[in-house]
Amino acid sequence: MSSGLGGQFVAVLESLGMASRLRQGRLAARAGQVLSMSLSTSVVVAQVQDGSKTHRCRIGIKAFTKPEWNSVEKALAAQALYTARLLAGEVPYEMFADLGLRLFPDDLRELAMDCTCDTWDMPCTHLAAVCHLLAEMFDQDPFQALAWRGRGRDELLSRLGELRRTTRETAPVKGFWRRQQPVTVAAAEPVERPDAVLEELPPLPLELRGDRIADLLRPAYRRLRTPPGPAQS
Repeated sequence: MSSGLGGQFVAVLESLGMASRLRQGRLAARAGQVLSMSLSTSVVVAQVQDGSKTHRCRIGIKAFTKPEWNSVEKALAAQALYTARLLAGEVPYEMFADLGLRLFPDDLRELAMDCTCDTWDMPCTHLAAVCHLLAEMFDQDPFQALAWRGRGRDELLSRLGELRRTTRETAPVKGFWRRQQPVTVAAAEPVERPDAVLEELPPLPLELRGDRIADLLRPAYRRLRTPPGPAQS
């Protein structure tokens, strides 16, 4: 078995005490005894031939809850590397552990296995053969392992796209384009200069004791803007 996702699945099953049965199941799978197999959310159903009989096998697992899938999707959307690995055919197995989740169970009681054969000691060789083909399926298409836990490829990628669009639309703008507080600029009060009219007139060719007439009139014009003081009693 490869060191990919399928290999991890088999390693988990071996650690749960299925090693000897898996060896028998491998031989049955290689002999083509598994006639059909289908996977959907939480359950795998297969037809396994044994001599003249065909047995129906089922392997069930609990799907992740909606909050658990939300945490998985947010983690995938936040790390582009995780999504890139997934699209390249590699499930970021360690990500599930970081989230406190297990893609594959660590207790056989988390797997519901049954077969129509009369073997009392479960899992039987028929179920072990299905497990081997299931591991090969996970190697070929890691999205099947996620579909088993409740999220198919199309739905998962669609939700990741929505999360990224939402993140881009709501992310705060940083740096130079950060929104600034509005700045209020007070309008300057107009400065009234009554004597300015003298500057608009053409120069008067008149002087008095050496002073220009316009300069002598300027103080009188400036007094025009000074408000009158209180009346003297």
